[in-house]
Amino acid sequence: MAKVVNPDNAVPANAFESVVLGGLAKHTETRAPHDVVLHRGQPRPNKEFIVNGPIRTPAPRRPSELPQPGKLNIHLTLGRKIGHGRVARVYEATVDYAKSSPELQQMILPPLVVKVSRRYDARHLAKEAYYYDEMECLQGSVIPRYYGFFQSTIPVDWNFGPWRRDSIARGSRRSVDSDTESEFDDDDYSPRPNVPEEEYSSDEEPPPPPPVTPTKVSILIMERLGGLMPLGKPLPEDIINDITSLYSNLSQLAVDHVDIRYYNILRAPPSDSLLPSLPAPFTQRTYEWRIVDFNNSYKTNRRLFAFDGYYEGYLERLLINLPHNDIWEPWEF
Repeated sequence: MAKVVNPDNAVPANAFESVVLGGLAKHTETRAPHDVVLHRGQPRPNKEFIVNGPIRTPAPRRPSELPQPGKLNIHLTLGRKIGHGRVARVYEATVDYAKSSPELQQMILPPLVVKVSRRYDARHLAKEAYYYDEMECLQGSVIPRYYGFFQSTIPVDWNFGPWRRDSIARGSRRSVDSDTESEFDDDDYSPRPNVPEEEYSSDEEPPPPPPVTPTKVSILIMERLGGLMPLGKPLPEDIINDITSLYSNLSQLAVDHVDIRYYNILRAPPSDSLLPSLPAPFTQRTYEWRIVDFNNSYKTNRRLFAFDGYYEGYLERLLINLPHNDIWEPWEF
């Protein structure tokens, strides 16, 4: 039976109390599959950056328009990996409505992604979650719609799928990501137990030694966005204006994005989707682009005109190089 929805009944950003990631872990010895259950976590900000000279007080958080936090449960199955960075990976996610709270059957959710922290990097998503909450008024217009920050711990005798390429050694940055990596299947993410090293084929790694203590994992749930800006051809003026105007909304909230990168500006969902783009509160414009990745962000007391100039300087260097197939990075400033 098709899911019946009320067009005015969109899921609030704080509706979920818990999340189940179906079958995403396996016992290291028995290979028995396990769901990973996560609960609402507590975001933590980065330290504010205070500049000297003529200043303004960092803008306070605008009053929330959300209802009281909900108690719904959502059951998700992760699919193809669609992005990765230093502290997390991003996966397509499918809702299993039969295993989720029944109220969801009558509510609207956009296509979703789940951002999963790498091994030992759970704290970074706590920071990113803070800025999604801080910028609640920009969700669906300047930044993605956001459905919460959730945490759990992975027992020492479980193999957790998204961590299969991460080093077991705390503090190590050794990990390998493939842009062709796809859905999780048995042998894709759960190393075979009790197999001598010499029995592995030359292109296969032996299973890592188990950690000695449970390890925390964090996730963010967000709406799925589209592709990147075009490369190798002149950017239309409307894209340049859109991107510059997008960032002026962050200036209004005194949020320094920090990671002003080509890969962190993605196309908005189609205009004919069940949850179309909203007008931004500070410009009243509806944008075709969204800004993502806020784990390095912070609030600052930089004055508004200085904030806009700061963003425009970085964006000019980024956008002017794209027609030449040159992806400029902020650390090259």
